[in-house]
Amino acid sequence: MTEQPGAAGRPRQAAGYAALALAVVLALGAGAFFFLRGEEGGDGASGQAPAGALGPLVPERPEIGKPAPDFALADARDPSVIRKLSDFRGRVVLLNWYASWCDPCKREIPAFIRAQEALGDRLVILGVDYREPPEQAVGILDELGATYPALLDSEGAVGTHYRLTGMPTTFLIGADGTLLAMRAGELREEQLAAFLAQAGLEYTPE
Repeated sequence: MTEQPGAAGRPRQAAGYAALALAVVLALGAGAFFFLRGEEGGDGASGQAPAGALGPLVPERPEIGKPAPDFALADARDPSVIRKLSDFRGRVVLLNWYASWCDPCKREIPAFIRAQEALGDRLVILGVDYREPPEQAVGILDELGATYPALLDSEGAVGTHYRLTGMPTTFLIGADGTLLAMRAGELREEQLAAFLAQAGLEYTPE
């Protein structure tokens, strides 16, 4: 029988097509894998919450000398507005957890107001109400004449992330976002000047 020209090469040609098809399938599969992996946040270690989410935005816990963990919470005066701790970057922040039922909280708020008035834009007092509805969170501030920003930790998720052990608890955050100091319990006016000095602010209570 006479062999047709190129007949011997047909098996090799078919094998070549099969290898090419396999390579294309593998490439498409790899592309889909890395695309989906990228949508899931790369290596999955960032801990970043979805846009608009409430609560901790990073997995890191508070540690003196490290960046204060960012979070997002609803504004106590207008719960439709979501604010983040990082919104206040560039100024020293006195981050104070409080509650309307907490007598030590009520005692220290007037001292915070006086410090804010004395230091102006150099200091942000940021209140975080712990597990109360907006009317209670704002009521205690209005009663004492506090107009500084306040947020609602309605589920206590951020307080838990920040390892709160009771009310009040206050954190001092530098203008660069570094956590400088923490105090559990009432921060008395005579202690406030030394506390703020750790952020380079000079304050003398009247």
